[in-house]
Amino acid sequence: MKRTTAWLSFITLVFACSEVDSRTAERVHAAGALTQRYAQSRLARWEVRGRAAGRDCRMLFIVTAIVMDDSMVEALHSGAGVYDVYRGGIRQFAHDRAFRGVVYKDGTGRLWTFGSVNAAETLVPCR
Repeated sequence: MKRTTAWLSFITLVFACSEVDSRTAERVHAAGALTQRYAQSRLARWEVRGRAAGRDCRMLFIVTAIVMDDSMVEALHSGAGVYDVYRGGIRQFAHDRAFRGVVYKDGTGRLWTFGSVNAAETLVPCR
């Protein structure tokens, strides 16, 4: 009986890990697709790059080559006016892909955070 219970626990764990890995892979792929979308947009010179990051790979980390200010980040995040490369902005993209928050980093290294993330969180990209 103990052996059967242990075996069922192991199988459950394997399937749970596979599902988590699948979701992580989806977010990594989505961030790459967002990078490509911006590379082919009117904001291509900004070199907007997205990565899935954080301890659980549910943080969208956006890096730009340009120096940004608060209003530019807000417009990019909400998709206002000419910043609407993805309908509803990066905020909507993150919501659609089940990211828990977004961190932006500009060319100077300054960070902005939105959602359930903080600047102190590890920004290690997921693979």
